[in-house]
Amino acid sequence: MKKFKLDKINLEILNSLVKDNKINYSQLGKKLGLSHVAIKNRFESLINNNFIKTNIAVNFSKLDYKLGLILMEVETSVLEHLFEIYQKCPRVIYYFEVMGQYNLALLFFGENEKTFETILKSCMLYSIEGIHKSNILIYRYSPEDIFLPLNFSLLNQESEDTPCGTCCNNCGAFKENRCVGCPASFYYKGSLKVTD
Repeated sequence: MKKFKLDKINLEILNSLVKDNKINYSQLGKKLGLSHVAIKNRFESLINNNFIKTNIAVNFSKLDYKLGLILMEVETSVLEHLFEIYQKCPRVIYYFEVMGQYNLALLFFGENEKTFETILKSCMLYSIEGIHKSNILIYRYSPEDIFLPLNFSLLNQESEDTPCGTCCNNCGAFKENRCVGCPASFYYKGSLKVTD
């Protein structure tokens, strides 16, 4: 396995990606006294060796979605099971093990305040067996835009059931329009609804 090295070339490539989300190989090559092929090879090496990943980040501030962080104390025997569930949930942005009072953290979103409340009260993000206690932190405001990944592959919306096995059409909050539903479900009524 190659070791990551933050030299001047890698730093310029990363700065270029952060600023413009793209790389002009020729321009960067001239700046560093290298060929555009050398810059392209270095960039591809960073990707191929899994040091960086180019993916789409969504501006959650622009969408005005609510963000929450759930800290959980979980039995280690159910961690793998929880990872399988969270991997399929379109509302989960990140999930990772942590050290301290809690051993699992989950970053998720809701389209609006009522949907967010329903997720916390009804959905199974943190009410699964094996979770002993949890603490919920709700994002309120940031002076800068927040860009985060969104798993668009989970928005197929062809099934009545959600990836976690529940059905929005059987949920009281959904029927009373207090929740827009699961973004992976046929019943979903939010802004991520896939249209023809």
